[in-house]
Amino acid sequence: MMKLVESKNDLIASEENPFGCKIRSMAEAYGTDEVFAQFWAQEGGSALAKMDDAAVLEDRRADWGELAQFLRMLDIKTVSCSETAAEHLKLPVSSSGEIMLLHGAVDTACPPEAEKNPGLREVYALLCAARTETFCPPEFEPFYMDMSYRTRHGAAMSVGIRFGDTLAACALCSSMTERAAVLSAVAVLPEYRRRGLGRSAVTALTQLLHREKIYLFRADGENEEFYRSMGFEPAGRWAEIDLQEKTK
Repeated sequence: MMKLVESKNDLIASEENPFGCKIRSMAEAYGTDEVFAQFWAQEGGSALAKMDDAAVLEDRRADWGELAQFLRMLDIKTVSCSETAAEHLKLPVSSSGEIMLLHGAVDTACPPEAEKNPGLREVYALLCAARTETFCPPEFEPFYMDMSYRTRHGAAMSVGIRFGDTLAACALCSSMTERAAVLSAVAVLPEYRRRGLGRSAVTALTQLLHREKIYLFRADGENEEFYRSMGFEPAGRWAEIDLQEKTK
């Protein structure tokens, strides 16, 4: 049975995986009283969170049939979950890749030029300039509103590296709890690549976060050696379910 969570004290999401971290971070930032941010618990231990038209699922001893039916009833476009969960749910997957985990922080000196929480308009312009086939920046307004709110409430953090007055590289954490964090983006302007700026941004952010576990979602075929060289290790696989596929 799916039960609506009406108090943060009733939230069952863990900090032992990136999906639980995302759910707990969302609850810490927005609480459980907002219409646009809702949380559910399933008997057996699975947790689900919905913000606007996107959901996050942490699966533990799930009733897959009930979950699949419940997700179809929600007014959402996407669901972020483990690849195993997506297979059990038998819903269309639009993308998938590897989860990577860093215990602690990157073990090198923090670059002195690192800037904590640079302006989000500059950050967004950098993300757009770094667009790739597998990385498409979100729409500006929801990105700006969500990241600025989470940052003010201690549930997000970003780091920038400048070359003169230009924000040349950045790393973003959009979800963080007391013990864990999830990196959501690392970007470098094309003209400043191959100078170690991406590594500097990730190093600075992990050291400022100072969390036991730092997760990231990596697209297959991209940046594996980059993250491995900093101490990130494979920790499962992620998938994004596209519920709009059901109507196509």
